[in-house]
Amino acid sequence: MGNLPNVNITLGNGKLGRSTATPDGVAGMILTAATVADKLDLNRHYQISSTRDLVGLGIDSDTNPLADKEIRAFYAQAGDGAELHLLFVSDVTTLTAMCDTDVDSPLSKLINGGGGRIRLVGVNKLPPLGYSPDLSACIDGDAITAAAMAHLCAQDFAEKIKPFRLLMPAPTWTGLTEGLFKPRQSSYNRVGFVLASDDPENNTAAIGQTLGRAAKIEPQQNIGRVKSGSIAPNGYFTDGSTYLEKAGYAESLHDAGYIFYRSFPTKNGCYLNDDSMAAPIADDYSNLNLGRIIDKANVIIYSVYIEEILDELTVDERGRIPEGACRSYEGMIRQAINNEMGRQISGFTPFVDPDQNPLSTSMLRVSAEITPKATLRKINVDLSFRNPALLNS
Repeated sequence: MGNLPNVNITLGNGKLGRSTATPDGVAGMILTAATVADKLDLNRHYQISSTRDLVGLGIDSDTNPLADKEIRAFYAQAGDGAELHLLFVSDVTTLTAMCDTDVDSPLSKLINGGGGRIRLVGVNKLPPLGYSPDLSACIDGDAITAAAMAHLCAQDFAEKIKPFRLLMPAPTWTGLTEGLFKPRQSSYNRVGFVLASDDPENNTAAIGQTLGRAAKIEPQQNIGRVKSGSIAPNGYFTDGSTYLEKAGYAESLHDAGYIFYRSFPTKNGCYLNDDSMAAPIADDYSNLNLGRIIDKANVIIYSVYIEEILDELTVDERGRIPEGACRSYEGMIRQAINNEMGRQISGFTPFVDPDQNPLSTSMLRVSAEITPKATLRKINVDLSFRNPALLNS
């Protein structure tokens, strides 16, 4: 980094021991589409707030079936009024091209068009006729290379205090698990793969629906949270099979790191299995909710400390930071985090070591640790009969 005055935040990882108000649910999507004269242009940023805006864009199920499906599915979950940013590309655009790290790529244009407010992104495509996917890893290889690009792009924007997490389709699944690409063996903790499909005709991934669920709930909550209710009455995989037909694959697909539909006995409808990202369990941000929490804290801390840049700091007789000043700097971010995230985390611990030499370094070092909320993935109950007579004999 250069010497330009700024606040630099480094995200720590590996500490969970596991193998200003921020726009928590602002979402954006990049979708393949066809232009609509005088209404919809490609590679242009749009912002909408309900399905009523589809008329103004000239989007319907005949002219643009993917865009119509995804936007309606998003609002079915997120509800009218939710802020949604959109960018449309031609049907020959690959997922990899959508997520390129170039400054003029569709993903970069979407994030910049949203003014840094977008925290959740979904990309999806309806391939053109004659498209031949690379299925050597049992899903379209375009999605795998796109995930690597999307992660790099997201990292770059995070450094600019515009963090986001992205949902990637797992298209054209062959229905096999042998040789299947395993997101959990990757290192893309800002990208999650959606194997669920809400489109029995074209088998496209349920990106808008999953994105809408994430936009609706609080950032610390899992998109598969049962209390949030079923996400759909019926669902499919991207190979065209129903979620019940492939129920026997659920464990292996879950362990591989995919997001897909599942069922619960005694519960109607289908639910999402989890919010896995394309990273190992040992990665602290290998789940969407944990990534969203750290992103939110990142933005809050930056917004607090940026006010202190180039301000004066009185030092003690040893040239060190007085205890009172240390507690003040800790209190600034503690108050901000507690105000904005108090109910979303278990605890927050900032610390400023007084044994620093700001006269020589012009730098203040701060450590800050979040204790997140745990996610109950399993509840084990021991159930048996009890005979009081035997206990008293």
